[in-house]
Amino acid sequence: MSANCPRCSKPLEDQQLDDVAFRCCRDCKGMLIPHTDLIGVLENSWHAVSQETAEATSFRAPEGWQTAPALACPDCHQTMDKYGYMGIAAIQINRCDPCAELWLDSDELQNMVLALAKSNYRSASAWEESQRASLDIAEVGVQGARTVGGGRCGWLFPGQRTAIVPAINLLSLLLS
Repeated sequence: MSANCPRCSKPLEDQQLDDVAFRCCRDCKGMLIPHTDLIGVLENSWHAVSQETAEATSFRAPEGWQTAPALACPDCHQTMDKYGYMGIAAIQINRCDPCAELWLDSDELQNMVLALAKSNYRSASAWEESQRASLDIAEVGVQGARTVGGGRCGWLFPGQRTAIVPAINLLSLLLS
């Protein structure tokens, strides 16, 4: 399907990379890609970015991004919706809902991969921290249950000494 670039009006060229078909502009280096394919590209690509690189990357919105003209879809010529990828104004995505295609300017795909890597590394770190905190809490419970003595059955099942043993065993399993 021939169409022209929404940025510079030059003809778009069909391209294929692995199993992803897209169209690109040789002049401005932008690309038109099906939204469903972009999701797979991003998910398969962010792992190639080191955590250090992701954390060191910052994004800044270019001057005048709020007033930049809307783009017309190269296929149906309807106005494409513009939004910030992951809520980041510095990465503006143009989407044609009827065609389910996205227009990405030359640096936007790279920035999307970096932003996803940064978000995923932060999510993984937060999850690991929450797991460590959970284990710390469980360890305190196990230690508290083990120190119960002298006929006092403690914090979990007051007055029922035999009920503490299964609870201690269960908490110990959680820690291993």
